[in-house]
Amino acid sequence: MKHACDKDSSVQEPATKRIKMTHNQDYGVASSTTESQMESFNEESPDMFAEYDDFVPDPHSGDAGVSRGLTIQELPRTDISVGSQYPPLQLTSHRPKSPENGATSPLLPSHTVLVDLNSLRENRVPSPYPKERVDKWDASHVRLPWSSSSRYPVTIGNREQLFQRWDVITEALSPLKSLDWTLDSKVLAIKIKDAIMKYNKRYVDEFSWRFVMLIEFLEDLEDDTEKQAFYTRILPGMVELCLQGPKAITGALPLLVADKSASITLSQHQISVLLANAFFCTFPRRNSTNKRDFEYKFYPDINFNRMLSNNSRRAEAQLEKIKTILAYFRRVIESPPTGLVTFTRQTVPESEFIDWSKDTTPIPDNFVRLSSAGVIETEGKGMLQVDFANKKIGGGVLGLGLVQEEIRFTICPELIISRLFTEKLMANEVVFMHGAEQYSRHTGYGDTYRFDGMHTDTVPRDMHMRRNTTILAMDAVSFSRDKEVQYEAKFIERELNKAYIGFRPLNPNLKRINAVATGNWGCGAFGGDPQLKFLIQLLAGIVTDRKVCYFTFGEEGLVTQGWKAYQSFIENELNVSDVYNLIIRFKDRQDPKQTLFEFLEEKISGNESQNGGDTSRYDVDTDEEEEKTADHTKKSANQNMAGNEESKKSANAWSTNAAPECSKQTSLAGDKSEQVKESGEVRVKVEDDVEAVSRMEEGRAQIKREDLDTKIKKEDLDIKIKTEDPDIKIKQEDLNTKVKTEDLNTKIKEEDLDMKIKTEEIKQEDTSTTANLTNRAKIVAESKIGAKIGSQHGSGDETKQNGGKGGVHENGGKSGGDTVKNGANPLLADDNGKKAAQTKITDFFKK
Repeated sequence: MKHACDKDSSVQEPATKRIKMTHNQDYGVASSTTESQMESFNEESPDMFAEYDDFVPDPHSGDAGVSRGLTIQELPRTDISVGSQYPPLQLTSHRPKSPENGATSPLLPSHTVLVDLNSLRENRVPSPYPKERVDKWDASHVRLPWSSSSRYPVTIGNREQLFQRWDVITEALSPLKSLDWTLDSKVLAIKIKDAIMKYNKRYVDEFSWRFVMLIEFLEDLEDDTEKQAFYTRILPGMVELCLQGPKAITGALPLLVADKSASITLSQHQISVLLANAFFCTFPRRNSTNKRDFEYKFYPDINFNRMLSNNSRRAEAQLEKIKTILAYFRRVIESPPTGLVTFTRQTVPESEFIDWSKDTTPIPDNFVRLSSAGVIETEGKGMLQVDFANKKIGGGVLGLGLVQEEIRFTICPELIISRLFTEKLMANEVVFMHGAEQYSRHTGYGDTYRFDGMHTDTVPRDMHMRRNTTILAMDAVSFSRDKEVQYEAKFIERELNKAYIGFRPLNPNLKRINAVATGNWGCGAFGGDPQLKFLIQLLAGIVTDRKVCYFTFGEEGLVTQGWKAYQSFIENELNVSDVYNLIIRFKDRQDPKQTLFEFLEEKISGNESQNGGDTSRYDVDTDEEEEKTADHTKKSANQNMAGNEESKKSANAWSTNAAPECSKQTSLAGDKSEQVKESGEVRVKVEDDVEAVSRMEEGRAQIKREDLDTKIKKEDLDIKIKTEDPDIKIKQEDLNTKVKTEDLNTKIKEEDLDMKIKTEEIKQEDTSTTANLTNRAKIVAESKIGAKIGSQHGSGDETKQNGGKGGVHENGGKSGGDTVKNGANPLLADDNGKKAAQTKITDFFKK
């Protein structure tokens, strides 16, 4: 069989020129296609009609390339070092309960089993369940083409009449079982197209219903052996499978709808019947995807018309995909499979999510393997295998897609049937597919994809005849439009929660769970950062106790750098919340060219030289100083920026006593002074400030891990403490005065005050005058200042709490003399409020 690109090289540009760069949406790598690779691609791929071989992948082939951490043999794998992982089969809700059948288990709620479990045998196709056909035609179930409620209009003469759709389908497809294979290839191909269009007439003029790729593929069957085999064995067998629908699937097939955990188990034979119907495009109401009120707008398409029609790009690879699908049909026709496959939609409520900022699970040693070689489906044998899914499962498998998810669905076509009943995934949902078999091998991806022969799946089966292969479909967010937003906390948490939902075991009774085989999930065209996706999946694996086997798909740098980051977490005894809290700060990095791993290295060990090389301690960012930076730092910050308890008590006392109103003047102007009651003087305590500055210049004290949660965050500070310049920088924009450390008394502008009240003058007042003044002050302060200043200008004077989040006034309306709490800067008080307060106090003393 030859390729389309070989048909007319004088007209069609050679593949070596057309295919310059391939980009994988999910593997996350871009690679220039070499001439030798293209020469290999242009060689004829293996014949799908050739005899099966006994090719078995080398289980140790993943040891090639660059790898770090655990070996493949050390990772827990089903049937090798751990037992079967998937929950046992549960029975459909309409099966009567009995000692033989059992009751529905909470492990897999709403589990519909359309197979008679008593008929399971090693080499026999199991019987369907129930024995009598159940016909449901509603929004909760798949609308099957053989339903009695499915009608199709047929024109007879000049009249249009409604007939059973299944009768129309049967009449249209049956002649394909006996076509004369000696006829012209194009004529035969058009006969197949015309048969399909007899029950899809409304789409006759649409681009996605031209079947040009199918016609081109069949025209290339110039070898008589290939052509005869297709038209006498494969095509008739596919038609026969399709028409077995009513007998093979007797139960109602439910939809796996959003926001509901549910499972469906089908036999491999039933799946082949459904896929044959999909190939011949028999499923009703699944084609009008462009309609607003389309019933299945939140479901992927299932009929094969797009795959068999679209040749807008990668035509050669698309032909290879069709060949892979037809090789599957050849296998199931010649040797019908006898096993089962279970599809589970798992929905987890937000109440069960992890609080990543507080999770104290330590980063364990001997937990991860990083490898630049190997692939998930081969070296990940026996592990939970991640499908880098689209939110509509299967992605572009029935279109032009040929990257990680689409390739897996192509070589394991039983996965495609999940598109028939699986609604679009929500943020708190994943899908598990257990028991699917691999039928083909492949090489390349995207434009270089090639069918590489039939595959013999040797994975053992569980007690219910399901292959012990579990594939996890979890969708990532696309950041292709703005890659920088992926570092925002909400998106990091979304991806963490998605991985957590997928990694946590379906069966909670397991004592030991297998590892997860994954890689650059949501990278490539989705714009994901492979470094971030590695860390996200590492943390999800840790909290679910599932070891991680991470394939970088050729990126050796990611192996070495990822391993270095992982080792640094262990050496510094970090836990999950430590790593998470570091990652979410990456978006505020100063250098936009800095990578995530470089940022983490800087924050974890960047202060090593100052700390005497002790990497067991953790250097926090200088913009978010630790509260335990040698207790004096916190004390000094509280005294100079927020006020300590003594100054608070003093200010509260003065705010209710009119005699020392002068303290309010300096407080309103941003004074950080303390009243010395014995002398009445306003003294400035600078000793602590000088001590803080001096100690900070000598180097900040080591910050212990157990105090990491007591960070004073920069959004709660108006003062930035920098290691290279520990002087406290006070913003001057809103101040008309400068505070000097040798005299922290605020200089009050002469135009705002007619006089300066000095504490010496207060002290010289005689006892009687002081008493009178005090009595008068109390009355006036309560009536005028308390009422007017407290209500009119309170927002500028009131005590600000919680880092300056607003004017929360304490003790029933005290004025701006209240001290500021929790790191808010008193020097940044409302200027208008201060001036108004100063004017009223001045007027009071004039009187």
